[in-house]
Amino acid sequence: MLRSFLCATTCAALMLGMAQASTQTEEDLIVINRLNDTDFEVVQRVNFGAAEFWCGAATFVERRSGLPETTAIYLKRPRGPSLTSPGRDGVTFSLSNDGLPAAQPRNTLTVKEAGATVKSAHARRFCRDAFTRSTK
Repeated sequence: MLRSFLCATTCAALMLGMAQASTQTEEDLIVINRLNDTDFEVVQRVNFGAAEFWCGAATFVERRSGLPETTAIYLKRPRGPSLTSPGRDGVTFSLSNDGLPAAQPRNTLTVKEAGATVKSAHARRFCRDAFTRSTK
């Protein structure tokens, strides 16, 4: 019985580790270009939707900039032609809400409205959703 428990625990730990490694690998492949001290662009990849863009924003804030998960992320420039990668689309995010319209209450995720905002911890959830969802 102990042997079965240890086997099940080990398998669960390995599967969790593989899922986390997969998410980290996917996050590392997101093209994120700093524009200035507060602004950065997440460049679209194949099958990128709103969740993947916000995941990229959280990746920039937490993993690449070392900022806390409580950092607010603002959508500065909606999805459109990339500023840093010609021929591709991108979304510009900011760590500052200067010059942005007030965020409107929303029940859906968007990359189409300047001023939309979420905390990095909330955006981080979309990394798991985007890169670990079933393809069945």
